[in-house]
Amino acid sequence: MRNHSLLSVLAALMVCTSVMAQNKGAQGGNRAPRGGGPETRTAPTAPPDGRTIQWFATLDRGLAEAKRTGKPILLVSGAPHCSGVSGMWCPGKVKIDNGWLLQKDVIDASKDFVCIRLTSYENEQEAAFVTRLQGNPVNTVFAILTPDATPALPTKGRVRGPGEDFKDTADMVKQMGEVAAKYPGHGGDATPALPITLDARLGLAVASADLQPLVMVVSPDAATRKALEAKVAKLAWSKEFKGLCAYASTAASTDVKLTGAGAAKDAVLVIEPDIFGASGAVVTAVPAGDVDTKLAGAMRDALAKHVRTTKSREQLKRMALAQGIFFETGIPVSGKKEAEDREKYKQELEKRKASGGTAPKS
Repeated sequence: MRNHSLLSVLAALMVCTSVMAQNKGAQGGNRAPRGGGPETRTAPTAPPDGRTIQWFATLDRGLAEAKRTGKPILLVSGAPHCSGVSGMWCPGKVKIDNGWLLQKDVIDASKDFVCIRLTSYENEQEAAFVTRLQGNPVNTVFAILTPDATPALPTKGRVRGPGEDFKDTADMVKQMGEVAAKYPGHGGDATPALPITLDARLGLAVASADLQPLVMVVSPDAATRKALEAKVAKLAWSKEFKGLCAYASTAASTDVKLTGAGAAKDAVLVIEPDIFGASGAVVTAVPAGDVDTKLAGAMRDALAKHVRTTKSREQLKRMALAQGIFFETGIPVSGKKEAEDREKYKQELEKRKASGGTAPKS
């Protein structure tokens, strides 16, 4: 127990040190970068405004948007957890851990695409799609596709990041431009669907990995949820908020571990995820009747106060062991190395539990 207490104190000190350094950097005008996808390790090259690509987080909504608009697809698949610890994108290989998708010129080029980022190991249908596209899905996949989801460029087989398809970001932008010229798109000015994650639990994990607030629609009534999603979508895709928040939708706020709102119903919650995305604190709960007039202000305030804490994978793993964190995937992990790392980590948690330490929390 003494060792567990010491670990907890050290973990808390690490978070405090990270946040203090982050605040110091913000005061000096050097704001820490956001995450931006499975190629990042809180990469050092985000645009000055912190804005990233606004990803569709589910295959069905992304493909529907590509069909509606006729635009080509920028597809990424990644896991917002590594070795069983949530809160960071698992980059697979160092080769793709270089922040390409955080570069401003790539973000600008992506505006001519429907951008889809799937959460690996969470959905059988999405895993089957990736398997048909590139073979057995591992934790990260990258592809540029036509509007009907076929490869738009010749590739070298299974591709896990843009660095395997392009010489550099300039080459990537050039070839993206050529693809976009072939598929200029259509569909007018209709607002795309809200880019929600597969479920609220994943919403917290993704928001934490992206170092962003989570905006979550809550209603037990499907029609009410749909109407609220449409209202939130107008903000999500607006010039002010595009690429700055993660989104989720759920029948009940009790589907995830939240503090600060009780059991919210028929509302939109603006949430600050914890460092693991295992729980979150409700910053503001906007009742359904006030969404038109108050949600934009609530999101604006949350973003102004949001601290983008720098994370390292080893730091997160040590803290997770001390706190009993373990992230259960929706489907079995297919990447051999990830599966092995998860099993080792889980065994260590079980040892701690057996010796009277922390019990695992999913």
